[in-house]
Amino acid sequence: MMQPGSRHRHYIPRGEKVGIKDARGTIIRLVRYLGNYRMALLGVFLMTTVTTIVGTRYNGIVVDTYIAHHRLSALALVCAIMAVSYLIASGFTYWQNRVMIKVAQDTSAQIRHDIFARMQQLPMRYFDVHGNGDIMSRLSNDVDNINMALMQTFIQLFTGIVSVVGMLAAMLILSPLLTVIVLLSSGMTYLFTRFVARMTQTAFVTQQDALGELNTQIEEAVSGKQVVQLFGHGTATLNRFQQVNAKYTRAAFRAQVFSGTMGPFNNMTNNIAYLLITAAGALAIVYGYAGITVGVIFTFLIYLRNFTGPINNILSLINTLQLSLASAERVFEVIDKPVETDAEDAAAVNTTSGHVQFDHVTFAYADRVILHDVNVTAKPGDTVAIVGPTGAGKTTMMNLLTNLYPLRSGHVLLDGRDVTTIKRASLRRLITVVQQESYLFTGSVKDNIRYAKPDATDAEVVAAAKAANADGFIRQLPHGYDTVLTENASSLSQGQRQLLSIARAFITGAPVLVLDEATSSIDTNTEVQVQKAMTALMAGKTSFVIAHRLSTIANANQILVVDDGRIVEQGTHADLLAKHGYYYRLYNS
Repeated sequence: MMQPGSRHRHYIPRGEKVGIKDARGTIIRLVRYLGNYRMALLGVFLMTTVTTIVGTRYNGIVVDTYIAHHRLSALALVCAIMAVSYLIASGFTYWQNRVMIKVAQDTSAQIRHDIFARMQQLPMRYFDVHGNGDIMSRLSNDVDNINMALMQTFIQLFTGIVSVVGMLAAMLILSPLLTVIVLLSSGMTYLFTRFVARMTQTAFVTQQDALGELNTQIEEAVSGKQVVQLFGHGTATLNRFQQVNAKYTRAAFRAQVFSGTMGPFNNMTNNIAYLLITAAGALAIVYGYAGITVGVIFTFLIYLRNFTGPINNILSLINTLQLSLASAERVFEVIDKPVETDAEDAAAVNTTSGHVQFDHVTFAYADRVILHDVNVTAKPGDTVAIVGPTGAGKTTMMNLLTNLYPLRSGHVLLDGRDVTTIKRASLRRLITVVQQESYLFTGSVKDNIRYAKPDATDAEVVAAAKAANADGFIRQLPHGYDTVLTENASSLSQGQRQLLSIARAFITGAPVLVLDEATSSIDTNTEVQVQKAMTALMAGKTSFVIAHRLSTIANANQILVVDDGRIVEQGTHADLLAKHGYYYRLYNS
């Protein structure tokens, strides 16, 4: 398992038993998302059901009263009344569909907002153990599954309950005997559905987990396509993709096969119910059972169709329902994650002299101790360089300074105040970090520099660019500062992207500066220019410089040599060379 600040992600081991943990609770939670739409839905569904029941009952009355007694002259008027009732029902159905679409889209938008908003508040630990593809899958695929379920399945479940209850009441009033037959066939369908649903739930959860893993695989292959080609890993990458793709396909096939048995079984029980109702009704008419007529049987068969129709729709879309519940649980799992919160006694701090102290700091990630009893003091205006092999804990120290991770023991102090007692928002305004891996957002060059200070003027943006020696190449771009960058500014060189990241840091004017190997991706000539600008920038500021190029830190007030989470040497450049120790060997290597 990699430490925080490492350059790659790792994954939670798969293989544990999966399944929908709380289907009922998930459905209730989705219903809550419907909010104020619930009453509107209930009202329009009731009106649709009532008009359908009334219109259907007229069919039986027509058969018994008019057709059976050859009252054809009055039949035209009755048919006109029925046509109007069906027209009204069609109008309600149209309005019902509009409401359903509106509800589904608004609810999905709210869920998408909630999960994205929660991701902005999650601690870094969450992103360390979840692949980018899995996170993107929850935001896109899983929310899309919920949207599809709301439009195709979940709303139909809601309408189906209203319709089933209404039709059941109408059938009981019309003929209790025939209703018993319907309930027996429906009971068989319900028991079979529950049996199959248990078997499909695990498959659908596995399918969505595999889809997240598949998206991560695709995201890595696309982002690292140049590395894949340069090292000739095309075949190996394809083989890994085929394994994950096969896992996803197996899970999807298993889920679809199980859920696909519901439709045929339901059709069979419905056909049997139609046969039994027709036979029982015929016998009742032959033997003179009170209340049973041809019109009653005719009406009852239509009621049965409207009773079983919503059930048939749900069963035929049971795979969508199961898939949406699996997706909803994955989404709610993120929404329910505890957010990164400030301590109760945390206060906003607007200024700092830049006095930083690590006091017996020990940090562990999972079961692995990353930093061991680290003690460092940086006076205001000092430049502290941190060197050491990859994975020694250099970046982790800076992550603790910005309170990205909780300590196991010790304190990180800013002006004598524990950083955990400072509100994170204000703490991170006091500390500017320039990372090794520059990231630029879609937008203009000007907007990317202004990202660190949204209210910065154009003059401040240009001044920051000049300080970072980026003004020259920016003005050579097609539209200068208004040039739009896309795909992490892939049209720019790595050095140019890093210069823009440095300009972004310059504009903040924060009292504490962290340069995490900020010049590692810049050529030597450009680095000389950047170092001059940085020297001017760091004047009067407390600066921490993580560097592999030891020539860039010779003038630091203090150099920390970190190895395996411990500070093994500490002093100035001249002092450490005179010791002929670890730093001496590292410098001369």
